[in-house]
Amino acid sequence: MAATIRELADLVQGRVVGDDSTPIVAAKPVTEAGPGDLTFLADDRYLKALAASPASAVLIGSGFAIPEPADRSPTMTFIVVDDPRAAFMLLHARLRGAAAERWVGIHPTAVVSPKARLGERVAIHAFAVVADDAELGDGCTVGPHCTIGPRSRLGRDVTLHTNVSIYEDVTIGDRCVLHAGAVIGADGFGYRFEGGRHVKVPQSGGVIIEEDVEIGANSCIDRGTFGPTRIGAGTKIDNLVQVGHNVRIGKHNILCAGVGIGGSAVSGDYVIMGGQVGVADHRTIGDGARLSAQSGINRDVEAGSTVFGTPAVPLRQQMQMHSLTMKLPEMRRELKRLAAEVDRLAASSAKASGSAEEDGRDRVGSSAA
Repeated sequence: MAATIRELADLVQGRVVGDDSTPIVAAKPVTEAGPGDLTFLADDRYLKALAASPASAVLIGSGFAIPEPADRSPTMTFIVVDDPRAAFMLLHARLRGAAAERWVGIHPTAVVSPKARLGERVAIHAFAVVADDAELGDGCTVGPHCTIGPRSRLGRDVTLHTNVSIYEDVTIGDRCVLHAGAVIGADGFGYRFEGGRHVKVPQSGGVIIEEDVEIGANSCIDRGTFGPTRIGAGTKIDNLVQVGHNVRIGKHNILCAGVGIGGSAVSGDYVIMGGQVGVADHRTIGDGARLSAQSGINRDVEAGSTVFGTPAVPLRQQMQMHSLTMKLPEMRRELKRLAAEVDRLAASSAKASGSAEEDGRDRVGSSAA
């Protein structure tokens, strides 16, 4: 839905520098935008790309200097705002237009137990299965080929994308979004070694996911052994994340792709785990801690700290260790040089000592004569 630069600027309370009458038809990243498009600049790294961009309008932060005409298209107009990223997202949605109206109903191929309880405005798509005593709140969307197990409960406006599997006794809070292939409530990895074999420990604790959680594609959250595995409100989980049994994740955590969390680990609120972080079982991560990508957490992490490496240590210490590691070749060369110098000095000292002994013998011989 096209709009003039002035109309778009008014929506984000921006200040226009340039021609505000130009029509804009789409919002695109700076490397893709063309004539008639809006883009944004929120980072110095993209100044070079902006100089070559034919975009008609640019959202720019109030802390940036507007490039001189020689450094960008002379017809480019700027909209100055406090937060160009946030403004871009809002205007991107405005230019795309209204989303297609949401379908409501139960597809003929879906299998819904007569014992299930469904709220209003529920959408259950093709080949989905809703088991006995499952409960779906108002406005839930169940994508194609999803399965919702017995006694599981979905709050209001929950969205399950294609092929999501919800086992039995799982509770999912309001407005949660689960992407394709997510598995919630599979058995935890619990075994005892008995009689020469691994004997399975029953896993019956379920999973509780609080409101406003988003779970990425092909991520898995295991059920607890006796009590539930719990994911705190507002937490965002990326693709391919594994959360083990009895884990307790706090509120508003960020778990990036490839994170693996061992059984019974606990994280506080506002924790950030970078890609491929591994947390050993029974470890505790304090509020606001930051675990850098590929870190291996084999001990508790203090609240507010930033750690890195395997085994993970405070970031400053890890940087010092890395700096020393980078100097190892130079240190090796210096050590070899010093060893050679010691050998030379030792040989020189031995030679001098031998000469002194020989002189001494000569003097003794002369005196006897």
